[in-house]
Amino acid sequence: MSSKPGAKSAEAERDVRLQSRGLACETGGVTFLMNGMATAALVGVLSLGSSAGAAELHFAVQEVGEKRALWVPQEVVLHRSTELVDGLVFVLKNLTDRTHAFAAYGLFEEVTTAGGGVARKPLRVNVTSEDTVLVQISTTQFLGSTDGEVGEFPFFCPLHQGDAHVGGTIRVIP
Repeated sequence: MSSKPGAKSAEAERDVRLQSRGLACETGGVTFLMNGMATAALVGVLSLGSSAGAAELHFAVQEVGEKRALWVPQEVVLHRSTELVDGLVFVLKNLTDRTHAFAAYGLFEEVTTAGGGVARKPLRVNVTSEDTVLVQISTTQFLGSTDGEVGEFPFFCPLHQGDAHVGGTIRVIP
């Protein structure tokens, strides 16, 4: 694959888009996400591993009546052999007037430690009102798997479980 001089990589173009919307800032070559009010709340680092070719999976929270919301799409199928090869990034968008969270049992987020290493933690991310958050998802648990097993990972908003908050399912197939 050839590249023209001066052409931007997909990762650089994404960073520029986020920066132009006030959703990210660049410090020392590392892009940090901020909340929509630019209060410099560090959410995650985009430069983990090789995220330039990572698949992006978009979710948006929607209010569906009083004290009821859901993350859409509610059913997602990911192909382990194609979509998880170069990494996976969740794009979580909250256009409602209250904070929501996104959690998925069995999935892990990759975060940068104070020493510069990469750590995995259970996936649970707060998304404030009118905000978009990008989350690097760990795919190490799927690498090298050759069996035909289907993995099912329920997702939901842990902040509003008692408000009839409807969850969904992510299925990982061979």
